[in-house]
Amino acid sequence: MTQPPDESPTQRQPASPTWVGSAKVPPGGSRRRRNWEDTLDVPAEQPQPETREMPRTRELPAVPEAPPPPRREKREKPPKIQYVPVVPPGYGPLPPGYRPGPFPPPQYRRRRRKWPWVFLVLLVLCAGCCGGSYAWARPWWVQYPASVNTDAGVTGLTKLNDTATTKTAEQLQTALTSDHLDEAGFTAAYQDPADGRAKIVVFGATRFITDPARDLDASLRKLGAKIPISNVREVDPGVFGGEKRCAASRFDGRSATVCGWADHGVIAIAVFVGKSTDAASDAMQNIRAAIVNRD
Repeated sequence: MTQPPDESPTQRQPASPTWVGSAKVPPGGSRRRRNWEDTLDVPAEQPQPETREMPRTRELPAVPEAPPPPRREKREKPPKIQYVPVVPPGYGPLPPGYRPGPFPPPQYRRRRRKWPWVFLVLLVLCAGCCGGSYAWARPWWVQYPASVNTDAGVTGLTKLNDTATTKTAEQLQTALTSDHLDEAGFTAAYQDPADGRAKIVVFGATRFITDPARDLDASLRKLGAKIPISNVREVDPGVFGGEKRCAASRFDGRSATVCGWADHGVIAIAVFVGKSTDAASDAMQNIRAAIVNRD
């Protein structure tokens, strides 16, 4: 078999002639001939591809392979639920051929009535407000206005009309006077039939009193400038209400007890000569019930 000719590119080079001897080889032929002298076919140098050095990379640690996902178990489908239609209370029967849908019908819930509770709360609030107002305001319209009848008889006592006792009561009554427009003063004197020396001098005033305890304490302090008073203490006013005080004193050279009461309509003080505190308090209740009238 014949080899195919070599068709690779060649570079033409001049052939070196062979000379015999040592003489210099003269240039032969003309200039044109020398330019077109024979050449030898030499394989041309092929250009080498330019190689570029690749940058060095940092080797990363090997990442462990992720475990395979767990195998999902096949779940069984839940059985289908057959819904039964529910008729709310108060509704008629279902129409024929009615079939329930995929979801159960809505369950109607009975609404609870709230208005009874609201009414009950309002009733309690109104009762508390009205009851509190009544309890606070009742003494005012029960005790005021009031009037005093000094001519009324007192059980177990005799009324005195002597001038000396009446003048003494009028002097002591100035401890209770004030500048109220509706004020009306009064005085009275009584005697215990069992003891002729046991006198009772009563003096006071009727007017509108906002604070009975304050006015009674102020009156007892004013009276202390006229006669000696000591050991003032509170006493139960009883069914008549208001405020009541009793204290030890001396009158006409004898031991005595001073008792006073005050409510929203009347303020009065009595001097009991020769009586103890308990006896004077009981006698004060009888005098108050006899001479005071509620208008």
